[in-house]
Amino acid sequence: MGKDIVHFKCHHCNHCCTDVICLPTPWDVKRIAKMTGNNPKDFLEFLTAEDIDGADEDDPTWLEVGDQRYLMALKRDAKTGCYFLNQKTRYCSIYEARPLLCRLYPFKVVESRSGEYKGFVLHDDVGCPRHRDGAVTTKPLYDLYIQDEVNQDDYRELVEVFNAREYPRKKPGDFIKMFMNGFQSFLQKAE
Repeated sequence: MGKDIVHFKCHHCNHCCTDVICLPTPWDVKRIAKMTGNNPKDFLEFLTAEDIDGADEDDPTWLEVGDQRYLMALKRDAKTGCYFLNQKTRYCSIYEARPLLCRLYPFKVVESRSGEYKGFVLHDDVGCPRHRDGAVTTKPLYDLYIQDEVNQDDYRELVEVFNAREYPRKKPGDFIKMFMNGFQSFLQKAE
């Protein structure tokens, strides 16, 4: 475990861009849309529990539409990977705007039982080869982790509001409208 440094170097195996389902927060989506000019409907999809192996049924970001539940994810294709993976270069085409989850991968924070920060490790249960021939400073990772925690808290609140709203023809894509167009306009249109 590294409190100040984690030994790792990305060798661009593309595991994270082809095999990992990225669940961005609304703030990630807004940043991507702003920096790329892309419509979120073009790069997002909504997945059911059947679409994601090992999906946590208790995840508080499940969107409830009728009797079905969905998680918001970056689109990906089984053969070509993430929507934003450049097929020629095999690099992320939105690297500067990529979701915080992508920025943190393959690192995992370690905390004491009381929640005190101890350091970072590389996830054991992922397909990344976890090359250890480099050094990554943990301070920027910790800052990203804290920002992601704040974003996740806000995300959970948005999902709670979305799930509480019942109206005819409700769709998972309405969640995008909710956070992209502003929370108040969503409430007014849903009534």
